[in-house]
This record gives sequence, structure tokens and C-alpha cells, in this order.
Amino acid sequence: MEVAEHIIQILKYASLAPNSHNSQPWKIKILSDLEFIVQSDPTRWLPRVDPENRELLLSIGAFWENLEQAALAFGFESHAEVLANSPKDIEILKIKLVKCASRGDDRLELIKKRATDRRPYEKKELQGLHLKELEKLLPDRLVYFPRKSKEGEWIASNLVEANKRQTFDDEKQKELAEWLRFSRSEVSEKSDGLTPEMLGMTGLVKFFWYAFMSRKNAFSRSFRNKGIENVRNQVDNCSGFIVITSEDLSVHSTLEAGRNFEKLALKCTELGVSIHPMSQLMEESPWKEELESSLGLSKPVQLVLRAGYSRKRSERSVRRPVEEIII
Repeated sequence: MEVAEHIIQILKYASLAPNSHNSQPWKIKILSDLEFIVQSDPTRWLPRVDPENRELLLSIGAFWENLEQAALAFGFESHAEVLANSPKDIEILKIKLVKCASRGDDRLELIKKRATDRRPYEKKELQGLHLKELEKLLPDRLVYFPRKSKEGEWIASNLVEANKRQTFDDEKQKELAEWLRFSRSEVSEKSDGLTPEMLGMTGLVKFFWYAFMSRKNAFSRSFRNKGIENVRNQVDNCSGFIVITSEDLSVHSTLEAGRNFEKLALKCTELGVSIHPMSQLMEESPWKEELESSLGLSKPVQLVLRAGYSRKRSERSVRRPVEEIII
């Protein structure tokens, strides 16, 4: 079946959504020129760090948000039906496109510009006007903790400890290593995973990574300690932490949290605010059991984001051609 050009273009922008390890865990089953199904791709699941597929659903929720925004720009409303009852279901969403007037604003440009910035940020508070805009965007779903607040200190110190726990778990480190890209040829061939550019490397550090590092290095003590040092530097250099909650941990609520994350990311791109999801507190014990009570929250936490201002815009991550995700 030849795929309609408008679907190709909409999926191109949808696939720029943030996702764990840049695994791009989605496939598209085309039904017609106006209907398709968004599936998860089991070959791109992360069973060690995400055994319940919670973060996979967040990623597909972000994909859904981009899809809806891109569809409007190309003159279509997207009507979605959630098909999944379990996080392990393959078919997640059924999308039907309905023609409408196209929206001639900057939404496509924001989707293209959005990037996760893993570098250290400036040590200054979020501007009050920016924070108000973000809170207005996600009422009752967003909580902000300044870095120097009691809660901010708890998040920062425990993110380091949770990262340490995860980094020295050999099975989880092995899974991460499979998504690290150590050569330019591998980046070109796979168009996925975590490149040194995505990890915030520049200059000689990036040159050294591509020239001398290999997957085997990911298991050395020095590599792991350097990763923990980077996390410590990240949490010590930011304005604070944004927490996104949901009503519960159901499939629908988790997909919605993913949509809210991408709405926030696009607004932050517009405002010049950098954000960086740091998921280890939701992945590792005992922190995942203590998170809500430690932060004084009554709803489940879906995302913890480091937030702040960066002097230079981060590079966008690589993406596979749309043709590779279409069934």
C-alpha cells in the first residue's frame, strides 16, 4: 500500500517526540489514507529499567501529542481511541484523521527545535513569568521545587544515589550500553540510541568518545563513576525540578502524562527553558516507593525533570526515517 504523503509528514513530526534511551519504540500500521494504528515495538522495549513499560507509554504519549499538533498544521484533526488495556499490549492507539483548516502557527518549528539538554544549566531561578506559564499549561499536574528547597535537595541527592544503584547493576548497564552509539557509522546506520552529542559532549571529549570508546568501556568502573559524576554535576547546576503527576498509573493516565510532558517540553522550547527527564527515582527502590510521601504529593509521580537555563541550544537527537516505522 502506498502511504499518503500527509500521513508521512505527520508521522515525521510525531517521531521527534522524546523517548527513553532514544529507542523510538513505535510502529505504525496503516489502515487507510485517514486511519492508522500506533503500536509499540517489543524489540525496542527496555525490560531492565522499564519492566512495566511505564516509560514506554510516556514515550508513546509524547508521540501522540506531537502527532495531534502536526496533524492540525497539515489540516487534519486527529481523533484517537486508546486500544491498550495493559502496558504490554502491542496496539496502543487508533488514529482517525478528519480534514479541517490548517493552523498556520509555529507548532511545527517548536517540534523540530525541541531537544533534551543534558548539560549543566546556569545557577539561577526560573523566572516567575515562565513558571506561571508552565503551571497554567498543566494545572493540578505540575509541581515545581526550587533546587535549594528542602524537596529540591531531596530530589538532587537521591537522584545521585538512584543513578549509582542503577549504574552498578550489570544487567541495567548492559541494556544501556546497547543503546549507546560509539561510532559515527553506527549513528548513521541505526539512527537511534544515545550519541555523544545527545549526552552533551563537545570538542575533545566528543572526539575521544568516537575515536577510542567502545561498548566494552561501558562496564569499566571509571566509565560508571564518570556517569555518576555527570549526574552530580547536572543536579547541582539547575534552577530546580519539575514534577509531573497523573491521576493514577493506568494506561490512559500514563499516556496522558506523556502528552503533558511533550506539551511542557514544547512550551519550554518556546520560552527558552531547558528540561531534562531524570527517571531513576521512579525506577529504583527504595526511592520509587518513597517519592510521593517525601515530596508531600498525593498523586503518583510520572516524571521528574531537571529545569533551568542553558546558554546554548542542545542538538536534537537522531531519528529513523519514517518509512522504517511503518508496517
